[in-house]
Amino acid sequence: MHELIEKICTRHAIRRFQPRQLDEGTLSEILTAGLYAPSAGNNQYSRIVVCQDKEVNLKLGQLSRYMMFKGKDPASTAHSISADQPSIQDDFTILDGFYGAPTVLTIFTRPGQYAHDDAAMIAENIMLAAHFLGVGSCYIGRTEEVFATGYGMEKRKEWGVPDDMLPVCNLLLGYRDGPEPHAKPRKEGRVIRV
Repeated sequence: MHELIEKICTRHAIRRFQPRQLDEGTLSEILTAGLYAPSAGNNQYSRIVVCQDKEVNLKLGQLSRYMMFKGKDPASTAHSISADQPSIQDDFTILDGFYGAPTVLTIFTRPGQYAHDDAAMIAENIMLAAHFLGVGSCYIGRTEEVFATGYGMEKRKEWGVPDDMLPVCNLLLGYRDGPEPHAKPRKEGRVIRV
């Protein structure tokens, strides 16, 4: 297997992070990879907000967890995600939906037909670049709901994000704490050749 393909196949969602922050050189390379992602019509309209403020990330992570369950009993909506890297659906004692990641990215883009596509391409480039550089990552949805809260709107304004931009996703970045997750088998029959 080609080294590039092997790296792609060994990337996993990381939800246990060491407290140490990414060094600037590594973060810069990861962000550059994100900026070189394709965008619809080469619009390059998306923005990546980098937050390394522990208190802000914790508050946003708590809101993200809340949005996952919205007052419902977590046990009634949860399902097993990962024994290696438990999610908020696996372990109800995890109250931070950002899992203590030292760096949290929020991808904002122009609303419209390709908003989620543009953000997903940026996210994939970032997660793969992070893995290549020895940094763990995890994609988190629910971002639009989080930034619709009073706290989310306050942060967005403070960060100078234009009002016409849609918050699509968060990416957690940090050095993995603990062993590397084991690979889960791929389901059969997902490729249809015609």
